[in-house]
Amino acid sequence: MRISEQQIINRLVPTVLRIRQTDFYRVIQRTVMLTFPFVLIGSFCQIIQLTLLTKTGFLASIFHLSTWVPYYKYLHYPFDSLANLTLDSVAIIAAFGAAKYYAKIYHRDDQLAGLSGAIALLLIAYEYSDQREETFNPVLLGTNGFTSAILIGIVIGVLFRLFGKSTDASRETHTTQILDRTFASLLPMALSFMLAVGVGLALNWFMLVDYSEQTAVQLQKIAMSSHNIGLTFGLAALTLLMEILGLAGPLEQRLLVNAPSMTTNLNYALSHHSAYHVPFPYTVNTLYKAFGTFGGTGMLLALIIAIIMSSHNHNYHIVARWSLVPALFNSSGPMMTGLPVLYNPIYAIPFIVAPLVNMAIGGLAIWLQWLPPMVYPVPLGTPGPLIAFIGTNGNIVALFIGVLDLTISVLIYLPFMRLAEATLHAAHEETLRLEMTGDEN
Repeated sequence: MRISEQQIINRLVPTVLRIRQTDFYRVIQRTVMLTFPFVLIGSFCQIIQLTLLTKTGFLASIFHLSTWVPYYKYLHYPFDSLANLTLDSVAIIAAFGAAKYYAKIYHRDDQLAGLSGAIALLLIAYEYSDQREETFNPVLLGTNGFTSAILIGIVIGVLFRLFGKSTDASRETHTTQILDRTFASLLPMALSFMLAVGVGLALNWFMLVDYSEQTAVQLQKIAMSSHNIGLTFGLAALTLLMEILGLAGPLEQRLLVNAPSMTTNLNYALSHHSAYHVPFPYTVNTLYKAFGTFGGTGMLLALIIAIIMSSHNHNYHIVARWSLVPALFNSSGPMMTGLPVLYNPIYAIPFIVAPLVNMAIGGLAIWLQWLPPMVYPVPLGTPGPLIAFIGTNGNIVALFIGVLDLTISVLIYLPFMRLAEATLHAAHEETLRLEMTGDEN
């Protein structure tokens, strides 16, 4: 007997709803959405800086902006600072949010808990040295430290739950009442800071962060030097899994730099006047970057199109519209935090499957010699569907494959988007039922 898509959704909704109603997931989801405006502003600034205010950027190359815009070489400074300060502060905001929302669930002082979470993260990220300059480990503070920041915030929230006193912050507005709140939270604050200092010292003495960073660097070197198709797909799958869990994968987009295989392929194409039969046809550059990153990691441009086409959720449409421009230039941050896709079990399957399917289609087309591998440099910020087209020197089949990949990705995301919508609707109805039950009692 054939089971329809709607029947599958109806069977899955209760399970997903139970996960969504757990305190842990509620804290994570609210925390992720708290970071959305900062990620959105940072992403727009980053796109402007890369595409318009960098000489090799996509739009800057088309319009030759550096030749006629006054003071062009200075214009990028404010956008650099805004992008860096917003995106690099995301982990601090996440630690604040996780501690705040966890404490709020158990009626503890959420403001002091949130501030304690942010300070605890800074204490853990603090780098001890003989120099007088105060430095923090960027691995723990930037977008790569999102997961660790949330875990730190939740631990601080637990300390407030165990050692803090219950408070009704909405009624405490006088100075004496604020002072009472402060002393009621003094013990968990002190414990939080002592624990954070201890963890920070351990990380510095045992160089745990350094070792993990070195491991990541080695994995990135393997990824960029790989020209084995199986290893390329394996590293892509690992990257996608890590990214949806808030971690930096080996194929993270900002780490996709020139590799020896890319240089070899380019030299071959230039010397033979053709990109066919290059020595390394199946690399990160020719498969993952060319066909698997439309809208950033996870092919999130396809999810935006799916929402615009068939979603009935007003909030989904708002997030999708604001995220459309960043996604066109391959920035996934707004969708990851605004929907959110990050830590969302519903979107985990399409997030991983869609790019791998696209890579397989691109790899098959290269194997059949319908198109050459991408070997030519692509301007920074080039829209996803155009990457393979430009990188193959205007091969029309590459453009067709790009459009086909995007279409297939939309079809992959559609049923999961409907499941997410159905879950949101069920959660809303459950909330209304509980409110009505509470009123009746």
